[in-house]
Amino acid sequence: MSTLQFQPATYDAFLALAQEATVVPVAVTLPADVHTPVGVFLKVAGQSGDVGLFENQRLERHLPPYTLIGLDPRWIITGRDGKVELRTPHATLERTETLLQAVRRRLRADILAPLTDIPALASAAFGYLAHEASHHLHGVPPRVPPTVEGVLAAFGTVIVFDHAHQRLHIVVNVPTDGRTERLEADYAAAQQRLQSVAQQLDGPFPALPALPRPTSRSIVTPMTPEQFRQAVEHTEQCIAAGELHVATLAQRLERPTAAHPFSIYRLLRATPSLLGTFFFSAGGTAILGGIAHNVVQGRGESLRAYLATHERPAGSTEAELSLALAELASDESATGQHIGFVDALRNDLGQIAGYGSLELEILAQAEAAPQQVRLISTLQSQLASGRDYLDVLAARLPSAQWTGLPKRPALRLTTALEPVRRHHFGSQFCLLVPQVELLACETCHVLEVTNQVARFYAFAALTGDTNLSEALVKGAKTAQHTAALLEQAEAQTVH
Repeated sequence: MSTLQFQPATYDAFLALAQEATVVPVAVTLPADVHTPVGVFLKVAGQSGDVGLFENQRLERHLPPYTLIGLDPRWIITGRDGKVELRTPHATLERTETLLQAVRRRLRADILAPLTDIPALASAAFGYLAHEASHHLHGVPPRVPPTVEGVLAAFGTVIVFDHAHQRLHIVVNVPTDGRTERLEADYAAAQQRLQSVAQQLDGPFPALPALPRPTSRSIVTPMTPEQFRQAVEHTEQCIAAGELHVATLAQRLERPTAAHPFSIYRLLRATPSLLGTFFFSAGGTAILGGIAHNVVQGRGESLRAYLATHERPAGSTEAELSLALAELASDESATGQHIGFVDALRNDLGQIAGYGSLELEILAQAEAAPQQVRLISTLQSQLASGRDYLDVLAARLPSAQWTGLPKRPALRLTTALEPVRRHHFGSQFCLLVPQVELLACETCHVLEVTNQVARFYAFAALTGDTNLSEALVKGAKTAQHTAALLEQAEAQTVH
């Protein structure tokens, strides 16, 4: 391990960076051709309780070209029922404020030093905003506690797969606590940590911890199928009466599982329709899922949004592909619904965009993707003065696609009709480095695992002229897919 080339290469160079920063990364760069994201995760983070993972394994152009694995959290902030819990390696504190308020204050204290050729996202905050954060943002009474607003974390050790350049960066983010001298021990500890991680990468694959088998694997839900259908019919009537444009009702399902959450993730990541995937575990709860085709990226003050809807099979020949594109482009109903979601995205960005900066680049264009065609739109804007990336996350809640439009009445109706919290359903996954880079994504196919209980959702997306039976069947397919993944992960655990 003596051949590792550290960056910054000397203590003096490290100290120079600390003069204007409170978090200084120390890194090494290795070839990535002998490693995989899953393999690296198992070797360095599989036994850890507080970890984050973002994967763009298919190099989707609408996502950063990286896989990020975070462990050794410097801090974790959890929002719950109007309070926040801040955990660091040294203490746990609780305050009465919102999650966004607490994260904003913490991020302002983290002044990050840049390193040449090391992605800024190596020092990013990972996490998600849950659907329940919407209630405070829109002045809608929340559900009965406990409700979780979300969790964000900054990791001390981050491994970055740079897929575009086939490089692997190991980064240790060193907090200086404002000190500008006598940091020799901190720099030496970062080097030792880098050496330790590099050694782990050369080591064997450890097995994930074995979990006890539950006595039951029955799926339970707070709503019977008949009760859920009645709620769906009521919502459809509200849309027909002009109270809403569209709405999505969710039905929570849960069942015990013997599968390790990461075993489930390994199967989920193979789902072909996902733009990317993520795994985030903190405080005994794991959230894993896919990134939907509704993404906002930020670089400096510039924002770019991408939205895709109405995916359909592309066929197996050029002729079938051409026909699928033509049929989608001429489908007035699909185009109208897509434009409704574009208008919602434009309204979201309009809350935080500089005056006159919001531009629609592409509107409802039929696009071919591997094995699918879809309608896409893109927008761009500049952040308004006094706004930051956390304002972007707040503006996107609640999800138009997973809650409805207009947002506030849809939020009120779904809260009244659904008896339990949504939490991860309709959540926003994010990576952010203040004023440098942002990734804000709607999620899909999301699963929560707490104390060996898996929670996931069926849903019904409604438009006012919906075939209810078809909507219920379509929304149930995602839940059936998740249930099948649980069965498969448990079967692999047995063998």
